[in-house]
Amino acid sequence: MDTPEEQAFDDIVFIASQTCDAPIALISLLDSDRQWFKARIGLDVSETPIHQSVCRLDIDDPGVLEVADLTADMRTNDNPLVTGDRAFRYYAGAPLTLRSGEIVGRLCVIDTEARPGGLSDTQKTLLNALARQASDHLELRRIARGSERLAELQTALVQIGESIRNSHDVQAMTRAASAIVGAVLQVSRAGFGSVDEDVRHIDVEPDWTAPGTASIAGRHRFEDFGAIRDHLVRGEPLVIENVLTDPRTIDNPGAMTAIGVHALVNMPVRQHGRTVAVLIVNAAARRIWQPEELTFLRSVADRLEAGVSRVRAEQQQEMLNGEIAHRLKNMLSMVQAIASQTLRDVPDRRPVESFEQRLMALSAAHDVLLQKSWTDADLRVVAEAVVEAVGFSDRVHMDGPEVALGSRAALSFSLVMHELMTNACKYGALCQTGGHVEVNWAVETTQAGDELVVRWRETGGPPVIAPSRRGFGSKLVRLGLAGTGGVDLRFEPDGLQADLRASVRQLAQT
Repeated sequence: MDTPEEQAFDDIVFIASQTCDAPIALISLLDSDRQWFKARIGLDVSETPIHQSVCRLDIDDPGVLEVADLTADMRTNDNPLVTGDRAFRYYAGAPLTLRSGEIVGRLCVIDTEARPGGLSDTQKTLLNALARQASDHLELRRIARGSERLAELQTALVQIGESIRNSHDVQAMTRAASAIVGAVLQVSRAGFGSVDEDVRHIDVEPDWTAPGTASIAGRHRFEDFGAIRDHLVRGEPLVIENVLTDPRTIDNPGAMTAIGVHALVNMPVRQHGRTVAVLIVNAAARRIWQPEELTFLRSVADRLEAGVSRVRAEQQQEMLNGEIAHRLKNMLSMVQAIASQTLRDVPDRRPVESFEQRLMALSAAHDVLLQKSWTDADLRVVAEAVVEAVGFSDRVHMDGPEVALGSRAALSFSLVMHELMTNACKYGALCQTGGHVEVNWAVETTQAGDELVVRWRETGGPPVIAPSRRGFGSKLVRLGLAGTGGVDLRFEPDGLQADLRASVRQLAQT
C-alpha cells in the first residue's frame, strides 16, 4: 500500500484497458477502510473509501466478478461512484491472489456505459492472465521488501542488544531501545513500562517520541483507554490497526486519539505466569502491523525485560554489598579495638601496629571483592587498593594485563602486597627520597599450563641486607599468591627483588 508508481503495473492496466476496450482500468488493493490503486488509467483519484469499492464484493470468489449494469444491481445502485458525476455503469474484476491463497484486491476494468453482453470468454481469460501477472509482481515485491525489512529488523535487534549490555540504568536502557524501535518501525512513540500485580496500571519509563509527539511517561490505567486489559492479563499481544474501528476501542477512541494514537501494539512480558511489563508502540495513523514486526517487538520486549531485571538485580546487589561492607568495617574496627585493649600493655608496639595494618589490607581487599559481588577481582585493582591504603602511589609503577583473582587469591595477594609495601616503606626503596617500586606481571605458558608471574623490583633505596631471621611478614610473603609458595626472594644490593608464581586456574578459584 502507498508505494510509488511502477512501470510494470502501469503496463498491466494499459493492456487490460486495451484488451477489454474499457476507458478505465485499475489495480485495486483492499484495506480495512479504503481501496488504494497501485496503478490506474482513466481515473483521477488514487483511492476511495472502502464502502465505495465494487472490488470488495464477493472478494473470496476466485472467479471474475462482472456487473453488466451497476445501476441495476442492488449491491451497487446507491454507490456514489455510480450515482455521482463519474456515472460508472459496467464493472469486471479478476482477483489478485497471492501464493498463500490470500486475495488482496482485483484487476478491474470499468465503463461508463452498461454492457449487457459483458466480456467475451477470450477477454475474461486475458483479464485473468493479467491479474496473475500483477499478483506475481506483488508477490515478488513483497518478498524483496520482506527480505530487506528482516535485515533492517535484525540489525536493529543487534543494536538494541548492544545498548542493553552497555547500560546500567533502567531509564537510559529503555529509552535507548525505544529510540531504535521508533526509528526502524517509523512510529510516533515507543516506550516500556512495568505493570502492577493485577495488570490495571502501567508505569511508563521515559519514552521515545517523534518530533511533535508528547511523552506518556508516568502512571496510566488501562481501562481508561478501552477494553485492552484482558489481552495483557492473558499474556497476549494487543494489536490494534485503527482505534476508530477496532471493537476494543471504538466506544471511546478519543482517549487514544487525544494522545496521538491511531494504531498500537502492546507487547506483554511474562514472568512466572503473569504479565509484569509491556513494550508500547504507537502510530499516529492507522497501520497494518506485519508479522515480522510483531516478532521483532516480541524479541525486543524479552531483551528489555532481561536487561531491566539485570540492572535491578545489580542495584539490589550493590545495596546489599554496601550493607555488608558497612558491617564488615564495623567488625574489623571491633577486632582492632579488642586487639588494642588486649595488647595495650605490650611494650613493643611494632607487632601491634603490624597487626592493625594487616587488618587494613584485608579491609581494602574486601572492598574490592564487594564491588565485584564477591566473585572475582582484577589483580591491578587489588594492588592499587593496597598501595592507596599504605601510600606512596606516586612512586609505585604497575604494568600488566587484566588477571581475574578468585576471592581467596585476592585476599592472599592483598596481604602479600601489603607486606612488600610495608617492608619497602621501612627498609627498602620507599624509605628514602628517590626510591621507587616497579610491579609487573604477565601470564606465561608452561608445560603445566598458564602461569601468572608477578615481578616486584625496588630501586633507589638504601643498600639491601638479607634479614637474619624470618618474621611473620616474611612468612606471609613466602606463602605466595595462592598460599602455595612459588616465591623467589632476592636481596640484591640495589633493592629487593621478588618473583611470585601461581597457576592461573588456581588463582581463579573462589
